[in-house]
Amino acid sequence: MTTQPRWDRCIYQRGPDAVRFVAAYLADAHRRLLLIGGAGFDPRSPQLCETLTAHTSHLTGFFLREERPVTSRELQEKAATNIARLQSACAASEIVTIQIFARDGAIIGGREVAKSLSALTLTDYTDVIVDLSSLSKGISFPIVRYLLDRVTTLPGSINIHLFVTEDAQTDGRILEVASDRPDLIAGFAGDWGLDPQKEAATLWLPQLIKRQHRILDMIYKFVDPDDTCPILPFPTQNPRLPDELLEEYRAELQSTWGVEPRDFVYAHERNPLDLYRTILRLDDARRRVFQEVGGSQIVLSPLGSKVLAIGALMAALDRNFPVAYVEAIDYKVDTDTLNGTTPSSGELVHIWLSGADL
Repeated sequence: MTTQPRWDRCIYQRGPDAVRFVAAYLADAHRRLLLIGGAGFDPRSPQLCETLTAHTSHLTGFFLREERPVTSRELQEKAATNIARLQSACAASEIVTIQIFARDGAIIGGREVAKSLSALTLTDYTDVIVDLSSLSKGISFPIVRYLLDRVTTLPGSINIHLFVTEDAQTDGRILEVASDRPDLIAGFAGDWGLDPQKEAATLWLPQLIKRQHRILDMIYKFVDPDDTCPILPFPTQNPRLPDELLEEYRAELQSTWGVEPRDFVYAHERNPLDLYRTILRLDDARRRVFQEVGGSQIVLSPLGSKVLAIGALMAALDRNFPVAYVEAIDYKVDTDTLNGTTPSSGELVHIWLSGADL
């Protein structure tokens, strides 16, 4: 049985079209905007805020500072610089610190951010904007889940928009230093571990990214899938990237995961809807095949690219897929990326996720 995609018809814009949307729609005088974003070291952290305030004064900022047990002084200094830019661009803003780990090492970031969001009066706003550019997936995914669930209980209509400053080069130069606890993202457990899914054939869809062997190995052992279909970015800005990933992960693909050439999932590096629709088509096909023998369970692991992560996020929201990941205890970033001197081909990407104006 095929289920109609929730976002079969979806407003998706990038580059000049996304900027025009900001200037023509979000800047309208009667709109009251809430921007939820990161206040960290990522050079993209202040960019959307500055773009919005260049067009409108009806903006409130709610910026999250993710705190981890290990953070270099260089990253702390860069985060402080970005916070100053955010506060300068948006006077009506609040900086909220989110502890990602408890003292015993348990991952609590997702629950902590939900508590912080519960204090917001969402009915004060016509549009809530989530900027995923500098938020970790363990924080951004629960934010979007919480907002979608909450607005359905409120009177009136509130639009929810996802934005990201797409820059695969920057994504590739920010390397996570993984903790030792693979887990499911808060709010994205799906039916994992429930009795109806115990006999289901489990398919793991990891997004491949360079230099993350340890993270992928931990998630693989945690999920213990029956089959694995790695996600490769294609087409890509770097046409050699898929081949480089295949070469780097050759041992895992051949020996550990047992991946055949036909098992790869290809997704356009710059279009989140391509991955979203591909995952849903795969789910529809598997449901038909496995419906008489225990069912099918798809587990997602979006790593790296923020744009492709949006596609995985939408698929997880649509079909209640579990999302397995390993939280970072720190990040390694080269100096050029931190200083913003690396040439950027990044563009603003917009997905209109929910609202009556759709």
